[in-house]
Amino acid sequence: MSRVRTDTPGPRLGALMHQLRGVLGPAPEDVVGIDLPRHQLRALFIVVKHGPLAVGRLAEATGASLASTSSLADRLVRSGHLEREPDPQDRRRVLLTATPLGTAVVQQLEERFHQRFERLVGAMTAEGRAALEAGLLDMIRAADTLGLRGDQPHHPTHGDHA
Repeated sequence: MSRVRTDTPGPRLGALMHQLRGVLGPAPEDVVGIDLPRHQLRALFIVVKHGPLAVGRLAEATGASLASTSSLADRLVRSGHLEREPDPQDRRRVLLTATPLGTAVVQQLEERFHQRFERLVGAMTAEGRAALEAGLLDMIRAADTLGLRGDQPHHPTHGDHA
């Protein structure tokens, strides 16, 4: 059984990122009235931000199988958050698009995230904010260099806040 090393920066920073996701992720009061499990919210965020998308592209973006993504899409369609529309470029394909309800859910969660983030950053020292900004910019540059950006629909998005 292998153990995760904690004497190198990667695991320590990973553990901090995990804690930060807990701080920045949706608070219980953020999801009151939103009756969607986390994996459905994540898929909804992807479609709102990158849609319209074919089910296969959504599966690729979430890292889930095509079958489970198709079932997930069915549930989001039944709940009124997504709809299926013919692809104007290829009538044999169907695209998932967000409904006004789906878009409103994402906007509500994003607004609450940004409010919480502003409060958190506002409570930091100026030095802490400057160090955070420098570190995040360096991490983004490294991700670009390594081709690891997760903000495109063809890459899994692990840093989502839904």
